[in-house]
Amino acid sequence: MLSKKTQYAFQALMYLADKSKEGPVLIAEIAKKKKIPLKFLENILLELKNAGILEVRKGKGAATILGRIPRMYNWLP
Repeated sequence: MLSKKTQYAFQALMYLADKSKEGPVLIAEIAKKKKIPLKFLENILLELKNAGILEVRKGKGAATILGRIPRMYNWLP
């Protein structure tokens, strides 16, 4: 059984992967679409950023997330 934190992280990453062609995504958008508490999601995404899985950029009104594929996974589409 995966922890709630792991489940939310996976859901957020899948959402980002799905939206990758559209550019940066608002954290609030992910939280709303995936029904994840915003503050909890912010902490999860910060951990993913610190692990080098995500790039985070400040945007108008809120932070935006721009997913990137780490080098070791460059074979992924």
